[in-house]
Amino acid sequence: MTARETALKALYDIEVNGTYTNAALSKALENKSMTGADRGLVTEIIYGVTANKSAVDFIISKYSKLKLKKMTPWVLNILRMGVFQLYYMDRIPASAACNEAVKLANRYSHRSGAGFVNGVLRAFSREAEDFDFPRGNSACEYLSLKYSYPEWLTEKLINEYGEACCESIFEESRKAHGVYIRVNTLKNTADELMEILKKESIECEKTEVENCLLVKGRISVEQSLAYTEGRYSLQNISSQRAVCTLSPQKGETIVDMCAAPGGKSCAMAEQMENEGKIFSFDIFEHKVKLIEKSAERLGIDIISAKVSDGTKLNDELLECADRVLADVPCSGFGVLHKKPDIKWKRSLEDVQELCAIQREILNTAARYLKKGGTLVYSTCTILPEENRMQREWFLDNHKEFSLVAEEQILTGMDGESGFYICKMLKG
Repeated sequence: MTARETALKALYDIEVNGTYTNAALSKALENKSMTGADRGLVTEIIYGVTANKSAVDFIISKYSKLKLKKMTPWVLNILRMGVFQLYYMDRIPASAACNEAVKLANRYSHRSGAGFVNGVLRAFSREAEDFDFPRGNSACEYLSLKYSYPEWLTEKLINEYGEACCESIFEESRKAHGVYIRVNTLKNTADELMEILKKESIECEKTEVENCLLVKGRISVEQSLAYTEGRYSLQNISSQRAVCTLSPQKGETIVDMCAAPGGKSCAMAEQMENEGKIFSFDIFEHKVKLIEKSAERLGIDIISAKVSDGTKLNDELLECADRVLADVPCSGFGVLHKKPDIKWKRSLEDVQELCAIQREILNTAARYLKKGGTLVYSTCTILPEENRMQREWFLDNHKEFSLVAEEQILTGMDGESGFYICKMLKG
């Protein structure tokens, strides 16, 4: 099976069965016989088509007499792949994009389908270099179309950050971001791990975040003995920043309100030198097991992982914690470079419901803290309603807390995912 056929099947799965992009990609890459170049092409096409779907569909509609809703999912996704390659992938020759699409159409459509696909893609290929999206009546309309974002979301980001910054966020969300490692300091130092990974042909460099390494090139944890031995974990640098901001100390009691899959809990335990107590909660049993599995691999035994709803108060933990991390469920609009389908699955109503849940979790977190304790609130989104405005609401309603530090990381800032971190102290 060719790389393009593999990508097509994944896109069909996403379109017809509602499979999440990352899950469809993981399944597509299970074929171990694919070369590195093929795996890269599959990844780029799946993520690229998903991220730019409405823009690609707009182009198809301009060059096709047949309405999109009249096309089979196979033909539509073959066209999407072809247009994506012609418009967004400079290194793919137009002839290759068109010819490979026709081959797929011959296999996945009726006889006239191949001619139809060929006609649409050839017509677009002659004008692709000079093609631009219509400016519309506003910057919001133009950016929404060009970058494939819902208008309600585009409008919010323009209002909060300005037109130029909004476009920069959209541009950065199209790019692949770096892969980061968190050094397990219970088993090795950063320098020791870098030497060990060199022997596995994995090159890394240090970052400004202590014990956070940036991978240079590719990494496969399935083939890494150092990973199996628990010497490191994969964790986004923004996520590692949240734990550094919390600054857990040896011997303390800490509550991680929404802990799964356990990266932050394990990072805390490592910083605490595996001395103290961490209560790690999640509402799903299978996710709690992921926390336990990670802790076991890393040699951590101070984490107590339990099924618990962060919005519900556990009386046994009242004023017991030195520090609480509330890394809450959010819209995820800071990680669209990894999960591009989020923007099509989330609505304004979803955001409003999430904000209500976030407030309940914050209320509970406040009651777990001792006087003088530290609360860190964090999200992987860039919407003000879930970040700055939640902090304002919390401090208005919890006068015993004061703001210590606040940081809104925008997508692409220093190569990072969009993230929000707020540190507050209970007086």
